[in-house]
Amino acid sequence: MQVSSIKNISGFFGYRMEVNRNNYLKNFPIDKYVDFIVKREHTDWDWTKAEQHGKWIESAYLSAIQADDEELLAKAKTILDRIIDSQEESGYVGATAKSFRSPERPIRGMDPYELYFVFHAFMTVYEETGNEKALTAVEKLADYFLQYFGPGKLEFWPSDLRSPENKHKKLDGKSQFAGHSVHYSWEGTLLADPVARLYEITGKKKYLDWSEWVVSNIDKWSGWDSFSRLDSVADGTLGVDELQPYVHSHTFHMNFMGFLRLYRITGDKSLLRKVMGAWDDISKRQMYITGGVSVAEHYEHGYVKPLSGNIVETCATMSWMQLTQMLLELTGDVKYADAIERLMINHVFAAQAADVGICRYHTAPNGTKPDGFFHGPDCCTASGHRIISLIPTFLYAEKEQNFYVNQYLPSDYNSEELKFSIQTKYPESENIQLTITSEKPVQKDLFLRIPSWCKEPMVSVNGEETSGVNSGTYLQLAREWKQGDQVEITFPMEEQWVTRPNHSEYTLSYLPGGEHMYQETPTDKVPSAFVRGPIVYALDMVWNSQLGADNVDLDKDIRVDTSVSPTVTDKPDEQMLGPVYETKALYKGNEVNIILTPFANIGQWYREGAPKPDEHSNAFSYGIWLYDTSIK
Repeated sequence: MQVSSIKNISGFFGYRMEVNRNNYLKNFPIDKYVDFIVKREHTDWDWTKAEQHGKWIESAYLSAIQADDEELLAKAKTILDRIIDSQEESGYVGATAKSFRSPERPIRGMDPYELYFVFHAFMTVYEETGNEKALTAVEKLADYFLQYFGPGKLEFWPSDLRSPENKHKKLDGKSQFAGHSVHYSWEGTLLADPVARLYEITGKKKYLDWSEWVVSNIDKWSGWDSFSRLDSVADGTLGVDELQPYVHSHTFHMNFMGFLRLYRITGDKSLLRKVMGAWDDISKRQMYITGGVSVAEHYEHGYVKPLSGNIVETCATMSWMQLTQMLLELTGDVKYADAIERLMINHVFAAQAADVGICRYHTAPNGTKPDGFFHGPDCCTASGHRIISLIPTFLYAEKEQNFYVNQYLPSDYNSEELKFSIQTKYPESENIQLTITSEKPVQKDLFLRIPSWCKEPMVSVNGEETSGVNSGTYLQLAREWKQGDQVEITFPMEEQWVTRPNHSEYTLSYLPGGEHMYQETPTDKVPSAFVRGPIVYALDMVWNSQLGADNVDLDKDIRVDTSVSPTVTDKPDEQMLGPVYETKALYKGNEVNIILTPFANIGQWYREGAPKPDEHSNAFSYGIWLYDTSIK
């Protein structure tokens, strides 16, 4: 769905999208990074500089088009032209020096990962604006890879080992063509995704053939039969983490999207089954209460999910959300839309600094701030602004006579036929009103997502209550819609304290390359969290100055009274997502009242009217998971 049809997103989410557009994208020094690309002198391993231009172009175009921001759109067009004008005749448009490249080594090890986002940026610009220059550029870039990689040519080997000598070998270090060796070739094979997308746009079979060739060789290149063994994950006999010694979550997601594109093109159901099985395993064992995924950038064994540290990488948030959306579009299963909602409501904006819009690398459920917001630019700062710019594309879907409302944000939708407005403060409010604004009657089957978490959903059309409104389904409303028709939707939200399932203590260890791994130790101390419907709450010391300490040790010094139901109180800041609750607790053994705020608000890293802490300090602690008063 094109973002140009979705306007006037308001409320908390609209405000934070404005912060992303006005405070971050417009102020980001993109010319510096385009200079880096145009000069093309890069020979180092570092990838962070070279992946800024692709993500920024896509984000800037999407944000500018959606918000009718002519200033940002003009800047984005200028930057796009600079990048395309720098493209070599061969098609190469990355950062690697020409002197470094040769027919035997046509790319630098991180080129596929960096250029993945350039591929997608060019195609998004073409699809949103019809810019033929962008389409020509992306075809030339694809042809560069096809020239050097393919049957009888170079391949995406992660090390100097070749089959069968690479069988079940544990790797570390760097690969000449496929990124980090510890990713076992998947950082090269991820290009199957954008090249398959290019086939969908152009219909040129060479792009489909190449993508299929890439996927067919993953087993050989990885040395672990990682692609084939996804069938065992789908059977439930293997965990995703067991596919190979280290499973980088973000890289796997990007490859999985390529598999889904090939399924959509070819109808090969084995590809869909593999990805669905992996998604189910991850969501069951490795997804946090906020919808976020990844433990120190990878997937762990069992239910190992530490609460603090390098947890929930923003790159993984971005690709998990996109992957989940693709599965929703292909299957129509509400569980995927529910997962997107949980992630969007809780974790996407928790990673964003509320004032300047920069996004953290990791956003742990329990941690400190502001340290973590201010770093980079790197992969995660760029992924953060990209996923926020993509949010409008997650709201709705249309297929012939069927129109799907997947997410509920206050906004206007305008297409040639169907036009409507959604008025709501959801999820702060339980009530949503959809009003048809089409000038002429339109025959459409409207499908409303009814969230699985909601026990007693209610829907009425023009004041008449609708029957058959069931949780975890789409409600179909088939009729001729006329201007002024109103659909009233209510999703009552249950407030509750929940205890953390499969909780353990964790010990950190390291792989030879420095990657973090964890072992678990059983514990009787199990924390609790407060939730309201899909909203997850946190104790955030920015909003709890009454305790007289800011960087409080939540594990040692705070105990919440989970026998007490928190009560709604005034929001301390009108820009924040609510509602806000007050509840009873013990602080160092003394009875206190504490404020619980939605986790999405932790991007507020200072107090209004007070001196700002050093932006790299650990000034304020926060935590979703808290111990109750029964735990000593």
